[in-house]
Amino acid sequence: LSQAETGSSSSSDTIDRDAKRLEELGYKQEFTREISLFVQTGFAFSTMAVLPNWLLGFAGTMSAGGPMSLFWGYIVVAPFVSCIALSMAEVFSAYPVNGGVYSWCYLLSSKE
Repeated sequence: LSQAETGSSSSSDTIDRDAKRLEELGYKQEFTREISLFVQTGFAFSTMAVLPNWLLGFAGTMSAGGPMSLFWGYIVVAPFVSCIALSMAEVFSAYPVNGGVYSWCYLLSSKE
């Protein structure tokens, strides 16, 4: 079976499709899109600031409700935070431009 019959595509087809999408947005692809798993993990932890965010709410939660409020607070909040992360991932995959939220606001806002 050919690639068209199986539905799979090569990485060069994906790169060409991505370059065309950037061209539609008015940008030229200048950098390669190669990033290692180590760099991805480091970026995720640096942007989430796991330790400072955890320590910020720890004292108030422990004094107000104890360990169980801390546990159930994370259980309740985690699905909502995941929904936000998935929504931002969807926007990022639709508009793969540098500048993050600023570029997305410009591209998604009305022209008026």
